[in-house]
Amino acid sequence: FITSSDSGSLVVDIISANGHTEPPLPQRIFWSFTEGATACALLAAGRNLPDSNGSLKALQSCSMVTGLPYTFILFWCAQSLVLLCREESGVISKERKAFSSFILSCSSPKSLLLNTLVPGLSMGKLIQATGGWPFSSTPAVARWVWTVLFQFTYALVFILLLCTLALYQWCLAALVIYIGFATLLGFLRSSVRAKYGIEHGDLCTDFLCACFAPMFTLTQLEVQILEEPPKQILEMPTKADISL
Repeated sequence: FITSSDSGSLVVDIISANGHTEPPLPQRIFWSFTEGATACALLAAGRNLPDSNGSLKALQSCSMVTGLPYTFILFWCAQSLVLLCREESGVISKERKAFSSFILSCSSPKSLLLNTLVPGLSMGKLIQATGGWPFSSTPAVARWVWTVLFQFTYALVFILLLCTLALYQWCLAALVIYIGFATLLGFLRSSVRAKYGIEHGDLCTDFLCACFAPMFTLTQLEVQILEEPPKQILEMPTKADISL
């Protein structure tokens, strides 16, 4: 534990120092004492258990529970590293177009609240604006068909979570349906990026935004279609046009 804690405190210290390879010594001491105090508290919490290994199990369980969310953060950091390498090598431009608003912007609290409660309304409106989805040949029909489908899927997730009070296994069904909902929202974000010529992002980023911040994602997309007209795709002239 001592070796792992020493390495962990050094890594956390470097991160908190904004990547500085030689962070201040008092700051590293602070993180070392913090990790040590947390471990001592967990060991002390399990000493009254009838099993003699209770303290160790408490420490292991806490490490697993707190480490799982951080795993997804590391996934996103790894993707950021790939994008950085591609920018430095010149594969993609550093000045490529991005969304007009930040993903975690709180400038539209009303839209955030609405997208938290009834996201289907915004998703239907976005499908009508971007096209490319089933029923899009009639935009008004596509809007309300997908509004109902998305809102039903979103509501079904919470209904199944309530059923978890009676049977725990229902949470697995809710998780599967929510991942499907987030996947479709990620595809919708990708459609908006293609429609407006936004090169800042990829399908993996679209899914992560849709999965972990769906209400912020929808608000960002709404702001985009309101503030900027879609990118016009130039068509090649036909022979008839040339003859005219």
